[in-house]
Order: sequence, then structure tokens, then C-alpha cells
Amino acid sequence: MPEAIPFDATRHWTKELPNGTVVKLREFDFAGPFAGRDPASKMDGPQCFRVEQPPGSVVETHFHVADEFQLIALGGGRLGRHGLMPLSVHYSGAYTPYGPIVADATDGVVYFTLRPRRDAGALFLPADRERMKPAAKRFFMAEQDEGVIASSALANLEAPSLVSAYGPDVTGAAAWRATLGPGQRLTPPKPAGDGYFIVVAEGGWEHGGSILPQWSCAFAGQGETPPVLLAGPDGLDAIILQFPEHASTIEKASPNGADAHECPLCGFVYDAAAGLEEDGIPVGTAFADLPNDWTCPNCDAAKTEFEALS
Repeated sequence: MPEAIPFDATRHWTKELPNGTVVKLREFDFAGPFAGRDPASKMDGPQCFRVEQPPGSVVETHFHVADEFQLIALGGGRLGRHGLMPLSVHYSGAYTPYGPIVADATDGVVYFTLRPRRDAGALFLPADRERMKPAAKRFFMAEQDEGVIASSALANLEAPSLVSAYGPDVTGAAAWRATLGPGQRLTPPKPAGDGYFIVVAEGGWEHGGSILPQWSCAFAGQGETPPVLLAGPDGLDAIILQFPEHASTIEKASPNGADAHECPLCGFVYDAAAGLEEDGIPVGTAFADLPNDWTCPNCDAAKTEFEALS
């Protein structure tokens, strides 16, 4: 059975970041042991926070030494130039920078930060650039078809549903959304990769003799028996985030044309043959013709940082 922690059992504190932004954190203290992990090593266990970032605030571009999912819970804003909304999913591999995270000017942004193995804290750019390792870079975003489903809508579901938001890809990375009406059951896939988290986005999950309320969290290690999702009286809307195999890599797609340049920090590739629709850059726009102040959409690296791909 996966270990589950109710949201009201989390520890909470505030933290001031190097740029002066103050965030509120709620930490889920997982005890373990978990399949394939060293029970004597606290750093070998999963790590989960819920972070509250105030309106208009900025968390500067940074990286971690562990793989990481982020799940937007409330509010919005942007990550790099990617828009954020409730239940948006972001993944960055170890040593892959991302950001900045800019909170909505009115509502701020609240998000879960989930890692299969513990991390000592964010390493910010450019100050910590020398601490980056030449690891394979990995970044992706995944959106849900709709935001959190209200309990009144969950109550009308005729059957449980499990929908893929991403993958599984060749490394095991995947994201699913499970929606269940009151009393309905669903068994998700067996945990693969480096294990998965389950986050209760709405309603409640009957687990271990109690009901886990909204924003509760569970972790299941690789190969463990998958948990049964049993919806409480208000139904259940849950997000399942599965990590790649530990220290895995994925082969990058080959660019379509000869004019392709890669960000050495996060691995984003600008391919002139594809353009960049979200930046209003038409197909066929040469890298040299991009504005001098153009930056990486994932980690905000300068155009001058990019390297030509042969």
C-alpha cells in the first residue's frame, strides 16, 4: 500500500528566496520504506511540498539535483513563457534549469513540487551555474482538458475514468487524471519508472480506513501494488505523476532543418524549420533573425547562450 499523508498533517513554514520573494511551504513527511530505496538514507525517499507564491512575485530561474514534477493547484501565472493554470503539469529533470516562475498579479500561484528523491534546495542562475552537471536535459509541460472538477459535477459521473495527460514515454514518465463519482473504484497502472505521486485535486479518497481530503498526497514506489482509488461521498479528482527511470535519458527528436540551435542549460531546441508559434515566430525564421533580446522559453537563457547543432 502506498504511503499517504493528509493535507492537514503537513508541516508549514515560510522561506525567503535570494531575490527577496517570500513563499509559504507545506511539507509532506514521507517515512517509507519504499521499493528499491535505501531505508537508512533519508535522501533516498520522496519529497513533496505545496508552495504558495504571492501575487506578482517571481522565483528566478533555477535547477535541482533531483527530477521534479510541479502541479499547479490554484491561481496562475507563467513558467518561462508557458502559461500556468490549475492542474497544469511541469517536469524538469535533474540539473535542468527552468523559470522564472511569475505569479499572477491578482491571485498568485499555488503549486505542488514533487520529487522521487530528496533535494537540498534550489540552485539559482547565474550564481550557481558552476554547480550544474553535464546531465541529459529534460523538460516538458502537460495541460489538462479542464481545471479542477467541482464536487457537484463529480457526483454526476456515471463511471470512473483514467485519462492520460502525458506518456508513458520510453523512460516511464507519465501523467494521468482519474475522475470518479461517489463510491466508484478505479485501479491505476502499476507504479513504474521511479515511482509515482497521487494528489487529490478535489473530493476525497477512501484510503487506509479514512478519507484523504483535497490536496492530500500519496507516493508509491516502482513495482509496488497499485492502490485502489475509492472515491469518497463527494467523488474524487486525482492527478497521478510518474517519474522516469532513475537517471534515465531520452533521445531527442531530430530537428527538421539545418538551422537548429540548442539551449545548453535546459536542452530546448529552436528549429527554424518549425518556428515558434507561441512566440509569434513564423516557420522558416532563421535563428540569426530572432530578436537580440529573445530568450529561451523554458529557462530564460539569452539568445547568445544557444549553440548550433551540427
